Amino acid sequence: MMKKFTQKFLLLVVFVTMSAYAMAQVTMTPWNAGAFEEITLTLNVGKSCPADALLKADSVMMHSGITLDGAAWSNVVDFDGVGANGERPKFAYIGPYVPAAITITPGDATIYDTITLTLDTRLSCPADALYGADSVMMHSGVNLDGAAWSNVVDFDGVGANGQAPKLIHNGDSTWSITFVPASFYGLAEGAVVTQINCVFNNGTWDAEGKDFNADESCTDFAVPFGYEDIYLWAWTFIPSEFYGIEAGADVSALNFVFNGGAWDKGEAKAFNEDGSCTDFAMLLNGVGIEEGIEEHFVIYPNPVHANITLDNLGKAEKVEIFNLTGQLVKTIALSNTDKISVDVSELEAGVYFINVMNENGVQSSKFIKQ
Repeated sequence: MMKKFTQKFLLLVVFVTMSAYAMAQVTMTPWNAGAFEEITLTLNVGKSCPADALLKADSVMMHSGITLDGAAWSNVVDFDGVGANGERPKFAYIGPYVPAAITITPGDATIYDTITLTLDTRLSCPADALYGADSVMMHSGVNLDGAAWSNVVDFDGVGANGQAPKLIHNGDSTWSITFVPASFYGLAEGAVVTQINCVFNNGTWDAEGKDFNADESCTDFAVPFGYEDIYLWAWTFIPSEFYGIEAGADVSALNFVFNGGAWDKGEAKAFNEDGSCTDFAMLLNGVGIEEGIEEHFVIYPNPVHANITLDNLGKAEKVEIFNLTGQLVKTIALSNTDKISVDVSELEAGVYFINVMNENGVQSSKFIKQ
């Protein structure tokens, strides 16, 4: 099964390359679903390509197909058509996503205003990571012109204005930092900032506070800020029923783009690394892959500069790291290991994918090397 998964991974890396940051623009819940399970796709129109394509849309439709037996865009359902089950691919507006653990005041501030960002450690992930800490630092950047984690300020560094990213304890479970984003991140006049990307720690990476995913795993905070039109649209469906897939079919990905109800009302795609637009390709669990796995391994910090920790490995025997072209760049042989630290300082900046071979089979995830 490991060999089969690795071959499939290399085959699909082309699709992943085309939408390396697809998970920032479209999320799938549950994250490890297969084609025969009910899933919810959520589109953040503030992050899709081009950045302003569907910000003012009053309707969002999906034009899509599947990667069937290795062939992308099979069983296409037109945006103005219906699936094999009679469903229309119409998304519902669900409003802006604001992490429960973070507030920014004033709520109508711009990047040139003084803001106070407050973290409630009771609501960060994992729940006990920073609750009771004697120090809280912010590791952060901004979503600048559509690129997440731009102008990063390290937790142990200082901003462009010389300010340290240290939060002040409010006497309860909350910590706050007051700053001017434009000055802190060194932003030029006219910069388009849609989010603050951040994680928190206690002055070291020994304890880290993040946001909760829908499956209760941890992920980086992406706090809407400085741009009023950051909206989420979602649709729930079962791929096998919608695309007319027979039992046992090898469906490895969803292929899709969005529009505002017509092609002349705006089209939203994924961002390539060079800033151009491309079709979305969302990987699905293949038959037998991760079957019976209850927990997925954890990667932190992410993004990473030098050493990355892999935890909850499930007695792993081997770890493989691939770059975006599918090239194997690092292999670590293990012996029933549950947690390791990996030096990735020699890797070039970019997105990388990790395969973990453990007692349950193979699990895959990704990280960003800065």
